[in-house]
Amino acid sequence: MPAQPVVRVTNVRPPPRAPLPTPEPPPVEDERYFPEEGPADGCASGECLPDEPPPPQSEFAPSSEPEPPPMEAPSIEPTTHRGAPLHMASMAMSGRDNPRRPLQDRWRAAVDTMRQASGRHAKSLACGRLLWIREGEVAIAYPPKDGFHKTTVSGTGRAIVEKALSEHFGRPTKLVVQDCAEGDKVAEGDSGPGTGAGLISLAEQDASERAAYEKSTEGRVRAHPAVRATLKLLGGEIEHIQVYDLPVRPVAAPTSESPDESP
Repeated sequence: MPAQPVVRVTNVRPPPRAPLPTPEPPPVEDERYFPEEGPADGCASGECLPDEPPPPQSEFAPSSEPEPPPMEAPSIEPTTHRGAPLHMASMAMSGRDNPRRPLQDRWRAAVDTMRQASGRHAKSLACGRLLWIREGEVAIAYPPKDGFHKTTVSGTGRAIVEKALSEHFGRPTKLVVQDCAEGDKVAEGDSGPGTGAGLISLAEQDASERAAYEKSTEGRVRAHPAVRATLKLLGGEIEHIQVYDLPVRPVAAPTSESPDESP
């Protein structure tokens, strides 16, 4: 008996559904009429409402009342225990001057400080004769033969010289330049503290010391036993002795780092 064929049905569309019935709107109730109301009285009219509060005032808005000026603290400049301004005391402590040394040595130290800034101005200062060293002032004098050096330190170079002196003495220092004669000496009434003992410049002092040193050295050489024996043996004599080294100066005492506490 032959097999029965199998039939498969695909893509079968379902039958269309019937549309849903449209819902009916709810029944509208009957309109009811109320009697007309009169004008509102009492709180309904707004009579019992509180008054409108004032607008808040901004903290940045200017006030009608002037504010008192702020109290300013008194300006007090810091001072040391001696009452001198602090910046002046620190400037004095940073200076290189040592008041305990002799006056001419103090002046030589000041010229050495000047030499570090300008050798030309230091040479002209060394040719000046020291008159006095006072607080904030240094006075020197020049004879007529040293007019060139006077012009060097009293002309356009004065600012350079006074700057170096101020750094050396630790305070603003003014340079006073005067004239003097070749043989002038300090007057008796001017030979007090801070005044030179005599009118002699550092250049003149150095030349005098060098001449004395050369003379002393020549005498020691001529009197040396070995030199005398050589001259006797050769039958010669010494005509001239040239001294190349310079006299050694004692090392200056260092400046005290702490201020003097004595009353």
